[in-house]
Amino acid sequence: MDAQRFAFLSKAKAIIKNELQCKKNNTLLIKSMSFALSIFFTSHRRASTFNITSFITGTFTSSALLLAGATLSWAHAAETSLSATPSISIYVSDANGEPVKDMVLTLTPNFTLASTPKREEEPAIMNQIDKQFAPHVLVVQSGTDISFPNADNLFHHVYSFSPTKQFELKLYKEFTAEPLRFEQAGIVDIGCNIHDWMLGYIVVTDSPFFAKTNEEGLMNVSLPVGEYSVMTWHPQQPDVKLFNSATLHITNSQEYKFVLDAVFSDDDFDEGFGDY
Repeated sequence: MDAQRFAFLSKAKAIIKNELQCKKNNTLLIKSMSFALSIFFTSHRRASTFNITSFITGTFTSSALLLAGATLSWAHAAETSLSATPSISIYVSDANGEPVKDMVLTLTPNFTLASTPKREEEPAIMNQIDKQFAPHVLVVQSGTDISFPNADNLFHHVYSFSPTKQFELKLYKEFTAEPLRFEQAGIVDIGCNIHDWMLGYIVVTDSPFFAKTNEEGLMNVSLPVGEYSVMTWHPQQPDVKLFNSATLHITNSQEYKFVLDAVFSDDDFDEGFGDY
């Protein structure tokens, strides 16, 4: 072996050893290298297994070293591709520069998903605390059960006349009513027949990909690469549109900042009519 080739192989081996040290807990890389080298030796009728310790100590041929290097590069690329699930981060503020909470975003894939994200098995919670619905806006996937616990030491009478879901939970206090299943996509306005100022919203979507801005006006959602139909909604401006297009093509992680031309109140509820 000439000196130039020997120097190249020595450098390649050092790089691979360093990568292995950094990735020593990554079974994908080691298994991929083992598999590739097993194929190499099997094809040359020398062996059918690969010992990683022997490789590191330098007992394999230069061809095996080059093959391992190629396999390592492939495995590293595969690992990066598998772990790099795109995500969308969004910040929303109003005309006064104040963060907008409870802005809902749903993204419906316009393609067939390789696997369907698992729906939450536990019921979602729409609580009643201090004569208010909490959260003010709840977003769930269709087919989700929702529980309506009463944390107040007084009666509530929860109802909805919305076409998406009509129901009535008659007078009850200090216990949790039986969960209700929300099958149809749409917006469900809910109220209390005793406390007229209580108002909440349930947004039901068929898509498993959705998010809602928090108190700081921020939301984040991770989703596969592809094209999505986009829907945005807010209780104070139901027809609000954040994006210029009705579709969004996701290829990598992105951050968006939106400034709306309206002023949004941060008070979810009216002043009320006193204690009952």
